Amino acid sequence: MRNLLISIMALLAVCTAGNAQVSGLNIGYCNGSVSTTTRKQFCSTEKDVWVSGAIWLPASEINVYKDNEIRAIRTGLAQKIGIDTLCVWLRADLNGVNLAEGGIPKSSVSKGWNEIQLNTPLALDGTNNGGLYIGFSYHQTSVNQGVSAFLTPTPHALYLKLADEEWADRSDEGLLCIEGLVFGDNLPKLNLKLSSVDVPDYYIIDKGKMTISGEVRNMGVQTVTGFDVEARIEGVDEVYTSHIEHALAYQENTAFSFEIEPNIQEPGPSQVTVTISKLNEGDDLNMEDNVASDVFETVRHDYSRVMFLEEFTTEQCSNCPRVAAYIHDMLEKDKYKESVLAVCHHSAYYTDWLTVPSANKYLWYFNAGGSTYAPALMADRWTPRGSSTPVFNPSSQAELEATADLRLSQPAFVSLSLHADVDFNANKLYVNVSGNRSKEDFSVNPPRITVYLVENNISAHSQAGASGSFVHQHVVRKVNSDWGDVIEWNGDDYSYDCELELRGDYVYDNLQLIAMIYDYDSSDATKSEVSNANTLYSRDFTIIDGISTATTDMTRRSVYDLQGRRIQDGNLRPGLYIINGQKQVVR
Repeated sequence: MRNLLISIMALLAVCTAGNAQVSGLNIGYCNGSVSTTTRKQFCSTEKDVWVSGAIWLPASEINVYKDNEIRAIRTGLAQKIGIDTLCVWLRADLNGVNLAEGGIPKSSVSKGWNEIQLNTPLALDGTNNGGLYIGFSYHQTSVNQGVSAFLTPTPHALYLKLADEEWADRSDEGLLCIEGLVFGDNLPKLNLKLSSVDVPDYYIIDKGKMTISGEVRNMGVQTVTGFDVEARIEGVDEVYTSHIEHALAYQENTAFSFEIEPNIQEPGPSQVTVTISKLNEGDDLNMEDNVASDVFETVRHDYSRVMFLEEFTTEQCSNCPRVAAYIHDMLEKDKYKESVLAVCHHSAYYTDWLTVPSANKYLWYFNAGGSTYAPALMADRWTPRGSSTPVFNPSSQAELEATADLRLSQPAFVSLSLHADVDFNANKLYVNVSGNRSKEDFSVNPPRITVYLVENNISAHSQAGASGSFVHQHVVRKVNSDWGDVIEWNGDDYSYDCELELRGDYVYDNLQLIAMIYDYDSSDATKSEVSNANTLYSRDFTIIDGISTATTDMTRRSVYDLQGRRIQDGNLRPGLYIINGQKQVVR
């Protein structure tokens, strides 16, 4: 009985929303949201000038509101200081006459939304076949950053005229917070809008499935309880359909997602077109905004991705043990144990006894040589959208793991396999990295390979911010080349060789090789994304030249380290020693 009551109440709620009276509709691109974040790039730095901005709505969108009228415009301001006049207007042409206008004085100007009535409403009679510009103009008496905009590139959503400059279409940089308010007795009832559609950048044939997602917004006054989503892929006859059962009232959004199995057999670029149709309540009044497309590339297969994590740290950094603990605890989890590799560069906050030359050169990644700090991380040298550097400082382990999850979800199109031979007579490590690629242009620039020799479990001399003993992990000891070597391909295969010098103070059993392939642009620190990485531990190195292996409990008559210092009998740390005149490995 209780479940029946809940069902009846839910049905009543839908019916009530479906018959709710909506007095007016807002038309524009910001969906009722206003930004109060100042955007210096969209503003004038001059005094005593006018600043204007506008959006353009095509005729197909305007004519949906035929037999109604625009009575007001609301425009956002990120800042009101220095603005003494604010006007709004409607135009058929950016440099044309005002079809309707309104304004408010300085005393009424507000940060955030400013709703301004038009002196005379503009009737929408179906004659606006060239579209309509909705705009504002304000006069600033001093330097001001009043333009309210989101950094979301949107076609036709950001036109600016700063001071005496000409109008400029900057829609590829963001969208303006301005809306027209439509009133009348004939407001559109059924009008869904496909706000966005998204597919992965790549479809992997071997995996056989792809997810299509997007967002739908109800632009009409009647609640819609369900609709179809149809997807068509260029060159494929099949239509992929999913029915979304979800109640959407006016101005509400819903996200959708469904999985398809594309019938694509050959690699190459493709386009998917998504259409919203078959509303439960009837036909949509404006199908032109129900369609959106996205592009992707098909490849035959990919490889398991391993994330390459770099930490900037020193013993002088009192906050560094915090981030070191994040990394340690994350790598203890099965989810990340085999899929995340870490190295530590001892730089960015002074240096210490573990600093190698490459550690200081990598400070270039801090805004290409800007101010530096520690602790700091780079995850695959990847730069998130909107950031100017791949370097970041995680506020929590959860943030670090979220970054790892994002990177590990990305396909990798190159593989790495490591082999290493140890020659203790020459104190050399001979490294070979080989693999292949499943996509020729997986890197924008010629991809480079970097090989690091890393040592773990190094006791600190004096670590700031640590209580008790502190042990350094993932310390870079040697690198083949600071910026890596360009890979030479044999078709889709490669084989790369390098040698790294061993020092006597390295503890052999704590050594680890890490190789990564990345994209390098010497003029832009944000274009160095790592394509994939892999590792090899010393237990899997091959010892050559007849060097024998000793055990720690063997009888010793003469034991020296590689610097010629006599070692007393007793427990030896694992490593390389001269025992009875011969080099031997103690495990």
